[in-house]
Amino acid sequence: MIRIEERYAVFLKRLHSKLDKLDGENFLYIADIPIDTRVWLERPKVEVPKRKGDRGRHPTRKQLVEGEPKPTKVRKIAEELPDDAWNHIFLRDTERKDIWCDMACLRVYQVRDGLPDHESWLIIRKDDNEEMKYQLSNASPIATKNRLAEMSCSRYWIERAFEDGKGEVGMADYEVRGWTGWHHHMTMVLLAMLFLLILQLKWKDKAPMLTIQDVREILEVILPKRSITNRDILNIIKEKHKTRKSARRSHHKKNSKA
Repeated sequence: MIRIEERYAVFLKRLHSKLDKLDGENFLYIADIPIDTRVWLERPKVEVPKRKGDRGRHPTRKQLVEGEPKPTKVRKIAEELPDDAWNHIFLRDTERKDIWCDMACLRVYQVRDGLPDHESWLIIRKDDNEEMKYQLSNASPIATKNRLAEMSCSRYWIERAFEDGKGEVGMADYEVRGWTGWHHHMTMVLLAMLFLLILQLKWKDKAPMLTIQDVREILEVILPKRSITNRDILNIIKEKHKTRKSARRSHHKKNSKA
């Protein structure tokens, strides 16, 4: 039991160190945290205690003032939140349905060496499957709930980028025995992904639903041809999106009846 607690303490120390480093370099972060991470909802009072008696050194380190509350686990905070603290927020739409979540955002004080540190956001997100997520962020105190929700779900887009890399340009399709070959492969993959992203952004205004997969499939059609116009490309995109919109409407209609 002691060893588990020691490992957990080491993990928290490393997590705090990384977050402080990001904050110190003015990077905006949002980080998942364990459910038993402790924070203060209000900054407790601290002081350098007076020396007891006439012997020994005078204390120099700050401590919590006697009687001040201890930090609270984020899980307990979530359990005790009133209903009006939660906001029902739209996250993104998918082929099958719109994704929403219930989210609470609180200003809290992180714990560093048993003392209150800087103020930050505690984000508690309850997804459709009732799974709870806890996160800390150094976003601006005036950040909107929608902005915090966008940041809270940013991992999805990172994972989606890896999926696109594996599915569209062969990120995972390497057979090498050394780091040099692996680095060469990843370099070519990233260049290919960059090329597809540039084309996606270039055509995005006229085709908002355009995906990386669409761009790759369009290239497979147009590259073998000697000549092709922008209108030909747009017709290919419109046909693909017509089918996608039809499938989306069908899924959404089915889910609304469920």
